[in-house]
Amino acid sequence: MKTVLSVLILSLVASFSLQAQNCEYTFSGTLTDEHNGEPLVDAVINVIGSDVEVYSDFYGKFSINHLCEGKIELKITHPECQDLIYPVLIEGDTEEEIKLEHHWKELEQVLLQGNTVETTVLNREVVTKDFIEQEYTGSLSTSLEKLPGVNAMEVGAGISKPIIRGLGLNRVVVSENGINQAGQQWGADHGLELDALSVEKLEVIKGVAAIEYGSDAIGGVLKIDNDQAPAEDGISGKVLTIAKSVNQTLGGSFNINYKSDKFFAKARATGLSYADYKLPADTINYLNFNIPIYDEELKNTAGKEIDWYAQAGYLGENFRSSISLSNVYQKSGFFPGAHGIPSIERVQPDGDRRNIGYPYQRVNHFKLINNNHFFINDDAKLTVNLGYQHNHRQEWSLFHTHYGNQEPPEVDPNLELNFDLTTYDAKVKWEQKFSDEHTTNLGVEAKYQDNNIKGFNFLLPEYEAQNYAAFLTHEYKISNSTLWSLGLRYDYGKVDMNDFYDNYLYDYLLQNGESEATANEYAQRSPQLSRNFGNFNVMLGGLFTWNKFTLNANIGTNFRLPTPIELGANGIHHGSFRHEQGDPDLDPEKGYVGDLEITYKTSDFVARVNPYIYYFDNYIFLQPTRTFSLLPHSGQLYRYSQSQAVLSGVEVSLQKTFFEQLNTQVVAEYLYNQQLTSESSRNYPLPFTPANNLYAEVGYSFNNQNTIFQNTEIYANTRMTTEQDRIAQGELVTPGYALFGLGLKKGFNLFNKQSTVHLQVSNLFNKKYFKHTSFYRRLEIPELARNIQLTLQVPF
Repeated sequence: MKTVLSVLILSLVASFSLQAQNCEYTFSGTLTDEHNGEPLVDAVINVIGSDVEVYSDFYGKFSINHLCEGKIELKITHPECQDLIYPVLIEGDTEEEIKLEHHWKELEQVLLQGNTVETTVLNREVVTKDFIEQEYTGSLSTSLEKLPGVNAMEVGAGISKPIIRGLGLNRVVVSENGINQAGQQWGADHGLELDALSVEKLEVIKGVAAIEYGSDAIGGVLKIDNDQAPAEDGISGKVLTIAKSVNQTLGGSFNINYKSDKFFAKARATGLSYADYKLPADTINYLNFNIPIYDEELKNTAGKEIDWYAQAGYLGENFRSSISLSNVYQKSGFFPGAHGIPSIERVQPDGDRRNIGYPYQRVNHFKLINNNHFFINDDAKLTVNLGYQHNHRQEWSLFHTHYGNQEPPEVDPNLELNFDLTTYDAKVKWEQKFSDEHTTNLGVEAKYQDNNIKGFNFLLPEYEAQNYAAFLTHEYKISNSTLWSLGLRYDYGKVDMNDFYDNYLYDYLLQNGESEATANEYAQRSPQLSRNFGNFNVMLGGLFTWNKFTLNANIGTNFRLPTPIELGANGIHHGSFRHEQGDPDLDPEKGYVGDLEITYKTSDFVARVNPYIYYFDNYIFLQPTRTFSLLPHSGQLYRYSQSQAVLSGVEVSLQKTFFEQLNTQVVAEYLYNQQLTSESSRNYPLPFTPANNLYAEVGYSFNNQNTIFQNTEIYANTRMTTEQDRIAQGELVTPGYALFGLGLKKGFNLFNKQSTVHLQVSNLFNKKYFKHTSFYRRLEIPELARNIQLTLQVPF
């Protein structure tokens, strides 16, 4: 009886104690990224030792209710920051601002830690400004080639554009601050007019998951975000210098930032100058013609680049806005053997490796972007992006005529081709978070383009183009381990092309005995043309996690409008030694794509396998005909055609850290594609397909404190490429090769800031090799010789 009574008394005491303890307190927090001051959306906040889990909203805010007095610990996780264990003393209702340390992991898809998943099914790779600066090679595309599935299409040492999964040109979108880059993407000899050193954050989005970015994103998207506020209040900045031995590159980039409570401003200037680049060869053979390479320097491949970027922004609680201005100027020479008939006289040294003579290309790209974010409430946001771009591209060559009666123009007589493209963009997107489970994005966009031409040669007609689109995406988060996503998009496009009649060509053909009908057909280089296109696309994706595995699957349709060059080109494209002709009756590309990514991840090991397949009902490509063109010095006639096609492949990446200091990485890519025609003998592979390749790197980081080796990393790498014998008509078989490189990174303290010096050697053994996607491959010109590169970064 006494025992029972004692138990009852103890129970009553405990009950009174619990009732006396207040468990109705609330802890509220605001999460921000200490790197840029931006709110951290959809961060996961766990109360350690309990099953309480909440998420931050659009403002980075969260609340945890029904807390008792005493000390608790929160585990806070976000994909772009380091995990944080945050202690809190609960003595009443409390509100705090919590900053997380910025920690993007290069070459690793962004995933939430633990048993949670990222908030999107996008198949993406995320890289930071630090990664791009450390890997900078002179252009953005070549600086990203360590990423799975990413290759570069190059023109010499300073001009390049991206290829994703074997798809390039107008099948890859480059989006900066929500506005798609608009230039002359259709040409293999045209670069990407963008300052790589101005990039603050970049995502490579692949496959059907890029449905929000338009019809040109079949291959993927390079999504660039330069709209981040500086990390620190006050004035800050950085100076970066670069030097390369292979073409005597000298350059640098300087940026300065200012940030206060509500305002920020940034400015950057970049300049590069480079000379004719070195080759591991003294002779090349083009069209069975031996051309000497004097001093192993490829004549007239020098160039220069001058870029500037400025941005100002306002940071309000319910409204954020920024205005960005940028200008990229590039001038680079073409190897004289790439234009016209090769001759030894034209490749004789001129005594100045930095001289840019004829022929050369010059491009200026001006861009104005306005980004606006309206935070309606905790669950709704409106984004309005406006853009203006002016792309002015020219090719200059000493006036030459293929027709006896053509006189040089009175103004700019050596201007061969001139493309003057103006683009206006508007994009509006509404983001609505209905609950922790359901989020919807609804958007509309419009684009208008006007392209004018000049020059004594003709390739592309003048045109106007309009594009309108509406899209909707919805995400359903069933649990922390399962997420479904649906995407819908409708595109409408209109192209109006002007006619162009070539009287000089008409007279030339008559003088050569052609009939009036034939002469008139050829002289009508571009007919008056007006085409309308429309298409509906759908995407379904799912993301699933269990233990250490993540599965990301997407399936859907794709669509691409034919470009003006595919519809209306009709002229000699120098460097390719052929007559390229468009087809005004082309239909839009349509197809289907499936994408599967499986990831296994532990604290020191990440393995990822990503198979994919594309099927096209009517893939557009440049196909050789069985006739030679009647245009003088034009060679074979190539015509834009359509065919069923299949493209498949698999990307594999492995990362492993040993002993916390030895870092290893392997990235491999296998590609297979083929045209599917009614004639099996003509089922050639698709053009400009990168060879199967593997990249491997081993690096060792010294952790010795207070020694000369502190903050030091040494590494060695190799890139192995198989022979590319699966080639399109008109292409050359490209032998396989293996390249090796070494590098040293050293951090040091300068003016109380962490500075970095990076020394690297590429093509260590001066290997002569060819890159299948290079513009100069057709001329049998090998890639660059051994290169020693030094970069220095000094923040302030």
